[in-house]
Amino acid sequence: MKTVKNKRWKQVTAPFRMLPTFFIPGEAKCGTTSLFRYLSMHPEVFPSDVKEPNNFWQYGSSPLWCRQHYPFRTTSFLRKLSGKRTVTGEASPEYLSKVSVPASIAELCPEPFLIFLFRDPVERAFSDHHMLVKAGVETVPFEERVEQSLAWIRDPGMAEVLERLNELEHHPARYLLRGAYLKNLGPWLRRFSRERMLFIESESFFADPGVEVNRTLKFLGLSPLENQEWPVFKKGRDKQPIDPEIRKRLDEYFAPLNRELYNFLGEDWSWPAS
Repeated sequence: MKTVKNKRWKQVTAPFRMLPTFFIPGEAKCGTTSLFRYLSMHPEVFPSDVKEPNNFWQYGSSPLWCRQHYPFRTTSFLRKLSGKRTVTGEASPEYLSKVSVPASIAELCPEPFLIFLFRDPVERAFSDHHMLVKAGVETVPFEERVEQSLAWIRDPGMAEVLERLNELEHHPARYLLRGAYLKNLGPWLRRFSRERMLFIESESFFADPGVEVNRTLKFLGLSPLENQEWPVFKKGRDKQPIDPEIRKRLDEYFAPLNRELYNFLGEDWSWPAS
C-alpha cells in the first residue's frame, strides 16, 4: 500500500518536477550502475530516485510518467538563487537498443547530455548471460545461446524478427544484438548532436574510475571530485571462463562491428577489431 501511495504522489506532483539533464542509456553490464552512483556523489548532482526508471521506454514521452522520478523544480530554483547548479539524470541501460526511446527523449529533453559505456561485447554478453542465469530468467547455457543467435543473425529471413526482438527486455539473441553498439546508436545519432555524447570504454572505467568520472563531470560542466574513494557496485561473482572456441567465434563475429565503432569514434579501444 505504501508503494502505491508513493507512486501516486509522484504522478500527482510530476508537473512540478525537473526533467533530466543527462542520460546514461547503456549498455547493460558495462558499469552504468557504478558511474551513476559516482556521479551522484557530486554536490550539484541530484539523481533520479531510482537508478533505472525506464520511463522513456515504457511510457513514451508522457510528462506525467517521465517527470515522476526527479527532484522538484523548486530545488533547482532555490539553489540557483545562491549561485549553485542542479543537475539531474538517470541510468537506464534498456534505452540504448530501443529505437523508439531517442524520439521519446527528444520530445521532452531536446538537448540532453548522453553518456554511453561500452564494454568488450564478448565479455559483456557473457556477463549478461551470467546475470540472467543468476536471476532465474535464463536457463539455456551460454554456448547454446551463442550458436542459436549466430544462426538467426546469418539467416536473412530472420532480419525483421531480430528487429522486433531487440525491442524486448529479455530475448535469446540479446547477448549478440546488444553488442552491435554502432548499429544501436543509429537512432540516437539521428536525433541528437554528436557533441552532446560522451563515449567511455568500460575497461578504462573499471581500471581507473576517477579519471572517467571526472571526464564525465567536465562533460557535464561540473567541477571534478577530488580525493574520492570509488566503491564497487554490483560486482559480478566469479564465473567459469568463456569456452575458448566460443570466445574465438564471438571475437570473429564482433571484430568488424568493433572496427566500425572505432572508425566512428576516431580511436581504437582494447577489443579485437580485425
